[in-house]
Amino acid sequence: MAQTTLTPNLQRLALANVCLGQFLSALDSRSVNVALPTISLHFDASMAAVQWIPLAYQLTIVGLVLSMARLGDKLGRKGLYTLGFVMLGFGSAACGLSPYLWLIVCFRAIEGIGGALVLANGRAIASALYAREGRGRALGMMSMSFHLGYITGPSVGGFLVDTIGWRWIFFMNLPVALAAAMMAWKILPETVTEKRDYSIDPLGMITLLTTVVALILGLQQVAKSGFGLLPALAVVVSLISVSLLLYAERRNPAPLLDLSLFKVRLLTAGMLSHFFVSLSHTSTFFLLPFYLQGILHYTPTQVGLTVICFSLVIVCLAPIGGWLADRLGSRMLCTVITGNEMSPDGE
Repeated sequence: MAQTTLTPNLQRLALANVCLGQFLSALDSRSVNVALPTISLHFDASMAAVQWIPLAYQLTIVGLVLSMARLGDKLGRKGLYTLGFVMLGFGSAACGLSPYLWLIVCFRAIEGIGGALVLANGRAIASALYAREGRGRALGMMSMSFHLGYITGPSVGGFLVDTIGWRWIFFMNLPVALAAAMMAWKILPETVTEKRDYSIDPLGMITLLTTVVALILGLQQVAKSGFGLLPALAVVVSLISVSLLLYAERRNPAPLLDLSLFKVRLLTAGMLSHFFVSLSHTSTFFLLPFYLQGILHYTPTQVGLTVICFSLVIVCLAPIGGWLADRLGSRMLCTVITGNEMSPDGE
């Protein structure tokens, strides 16, 4: 394939496509949460069962995003990025057509593979296209697109559940994903110009995915039925898998997970604080639709409009937070805000 000349117009179109991928991934993640109470009633399923609909998507992304980025470096990003949109569209449509809850969970995992391909390779493509100048602006546009998807998802999802049914939450992704795939294939240049002999680190891929899935499965079973044989087995598998991961990554010259990064104290502290804040937010967003719809008798549309308030605050205050961090430092702001959020008085 001949090398595509990167003009300013092509650069902007490529960035628009990458932003669309970020938007679609967030939209797909958040719109489903609003429909969980309705899906639970439709299939007469428990909360523990329907929680695997968002879990299957998120777990797959967490377990595979590093692996998909490595594959993009080795095989080329454009093809894998386009394939990610195709898998997102196919998985969404299949979820909408599924007559059983377990089938929805399986197809959500396929969506997760597509989401991992899009998220991992999209950011790499944007960074390569804006390598000389404008990278900060491009990454800012991508972050804004992702949060716009977070804002749009609950409101659109609630409206669709109220009007034409919960299955259309999945169907709405199909035309957008296919259009994005066609656009990516036609306009995106291949940013991997030199095919280096990268090691894809298959042991790292398998052990990372196994660690995450086994741990979440064990915790979910503990919450459902207490600590028994199956949760204990899942935790043991997770511990064995993470031990193999650490052992293999220390000895791999090109590891999938570079453990030396955790020696950077500020990076490790930032990741841990972000983990705990995300944990509190995610648990709240999962339970909130059940409370609003089941206890307060909100309609799905009202639930969606209520849930988006958090993301609206982030979008509005993020620039102010950055401005304050430049002048006051990030350590004090993060400590005060996180401490207030986690304390009983801050609820």
